[in-house]
Amino acid sequence: MSNKSPPIKRVYASIAVAFGWLLFLSFWLFYYASSFGLIQNIGVILASLVVVGIVEVLMWVPWAMKQSE
Repeated sequence: MSNKSPPIKRVYASIAVAFGWLLFLSFWLFYYASSFGLIQNIGVILASLVVVGIVEVLMWVPWAMKQSE
């Protein structure tokens, strides 16, 4: 049976992705949001959230699949 504790590098990478997304979001809201409408800003936020979700899934699913073996 394999080790069930998550690898620390993936945990740190997840934290870095979260902070990177917050940094992107703050730059977007302070510098670019005024050039776009409300619906467009919501679209950018949702699209960035989808990208973050995809990155997190690609990072954690291989580890989770190994745990189910």
